[in-house]
Amino acid sequence: MAENNEEKKMNVNEKETKKVSEKEVKKEAKKETDKAEPKKETTKVETENKSDTTFKKVETKNKKEKSNHGLLKAILVLIGILVIAYFIFVMRNYMILKDIHEKASKYKDLTNYTYQVRGILGDDSSLYTITKKDNVTRYETKNEDKKDREIIIWKDLEENEGIVSFINQKTAIVDKAENIVSPVSDLPFEFTEVNNGIDGIALYTLIYSEEYNGKDCYVLSMGTGYKKWIEKDTGLVVKIESENNYSTEVLSLETNTVNEIYKPDLTGYDVRKEK
Repeated sequence: MAENNEEKKMNVNEKETKKVSEKEVKKEAKKETDKAEPKKETTKVETENKSDTTFKKVETKNKKEKSNHGLLKAILVLIGILVIAYFIFVMRNYMILKDIHEKASKYKDLTNYTYQVRGILGDDSSLYTITKKDNVTRYETKNEDKKDREIIIWKDLEENEGIVSFINQKTAIVDKAENIVSPVSDLPFEFTEVNNGIDGIALYTLIYSEEYNGKDCYVLSMGTGYKKWIEKDTGLVVKIESENNYSTEVLSLETNTVNEIYKPDLTGYDVRKEK
């Protein structure tokens, strides 16, 4: 029995020794393997790659931010230039319109004048002769193509009396002067009364120079085909064009030459008196 126990102990010791030996062998084998295979520097390379990638990302982000800042700056500069250009545009317009008004205002209180206007609408052309002396005004209208359309409008604002006579038809209407609409406004003298409207006109009107009928003029282009030609020396309107193919041009103008304006003779006319 003692021998058997001793034998068992020896076997256990041998097994323990064998295990320890195997462990030592494995350790030595691992050391040899590590010596045979050079240590990988992947950690350093990977770290460098990661750092480079991070740097590139930061650099790209900075470039994008700089690009956005640059674009915003360019937009702000462009807006600033446009604002300055528009300010110059408006101020130039205002100075020109102010000059026109100051020159035209000399005719503001004029009560003695005569001028002739041609109005053209498509193929239809009419002549208007306007004569004024004090409170009496006479408008004569003749269609250049249709001779049967001749009209005379006479108005006395002091007496508040007005007559509309149709020459070819021998008919007439008598009414209060305030009820009779004039066919042509005081076209040449339009800018004598626009002082309060100059600021608004200056905001949107394109003004340039052009010669018309031998006169040096400003052209006021107000959009949608509406234009006015204004003589630089006098501030008087000499022509108007509108988008509906209608134009009006001043053919002649005389001041302080009217001696008397005669009331239309309605003898033989069919007269209708308005209440």
